[in-house]
Amino acid sequence: MNVAVIGLGAISPLHINAIQSAGGKIVAVCDIDPAKFEKARKATGFTCSIYSNYKQMLDSEDLDVVHICTPHYLHAEMICACLDRNINVLCEKPVAINEIQLNLIELSVVRTKAQLAVCQQNRFNASVRYLKELFKDQEIVAASGNLCWQRDAAYYNSAEWRGTHLQEGGGVMINQALHTLDLLQWFCGMPETVIAHNSNDTLQGIIDVEESQLGIFKLKNGGRFIITATNACTHSFPITLMFKSAETEAVLIGDHMIVNGKFVTKSDGLPLFGKEEWGVGHVNLVREYYACLREGRKFPIDFYEAEKVVELILALYASQGEEVPIGEREPVGRQKVLAR
Repeated sequence: MNVAVIGLGAISPLHINAIQSAGGKIVAVCDIDPAKFEKARKATGFTCSIYSNYKQMLDSEDLDVVHICTPHYLHAEMICACLDRNINVLCEKPVAINEIQLNLIELSVVRTKAQLAVCQQNRFNASVRYLKELFKDQEIVAASGNLCWQRDAAYYNSAEWRGTHLQEGGGVMINQALHTLDLLQWFCGMPETVIAHNSNDTLQGIIDVEESQLGIFKLKNGGRFIITATNACTHSFPITLMFKSAETEAVLIGDHMIVNGKFVTKSDGLPLFGKEEWGVGHVNLVREYYACLREGRKFPIDFYEAEKVVELILALYASQGEEVPIGEREPVGRQKVLAR
């Protein structure tokens, strides 16, 4: 399988490692910063064609899959460019940062023969899958997720797009805590409403988005799930998730769980590649995506699945302390294509 990577920033080595682990052949990479090519080559050992214009790369190479590892605001544009050429694409999260981008992506999704997958890789962690199977026939009535990480001035100053509303789309919620919120939604289902508060107490003058976020989501069964997230800590602690049904109470910290008072550990047995808090889900996700492409199966985290967490984040940002409904986006892509 011929693979290309667009964007050689911090997250790209995880993708390159996962591609190689899944048996993919990297035939091309693209970045606007020439210094990143040599750094990536030394880190991964790949040799391939090099481009600074991603559209030129898409038109010049015979590609089966493209991995998008660029800043958030570029995801939608690049997804559409790949799908409009019928090239399969795996994009880093978030799939989009606003409703306009979601609409544009859907227009390409309904026209293409290719598959879009989104890298919400924590769903592929062994511990998460264990709990998902455990709760599959149970109604969750309460849940919470907590992220307490360190992202300081040096982190945000390392790239111009970080910490900006226009280019990152938000702060801790749309970047670091998206995976936690995704798991809460995946286990509990889409909520009906949210009340949210955000603040920036330690990074004023450095970022123009939230550094900390609280969200209280109301479920259709009357229960709630709650997310708290902050980048204000001076250390990055493991994420904590808690779920409660009538039969089961579970706490997840990394690969370690307490299920109805008993300790359980489920590990993927894979080496870490990158920051410890990133985990090893990228390898498992890429392997499954490539298997789906080879076998003609649908990958589970497609556009319609990935947009759910974006809709929740947009509702969080819109709340500002008021209870707001979680509405469904008007499916403009399907309407326009079916009307032709």
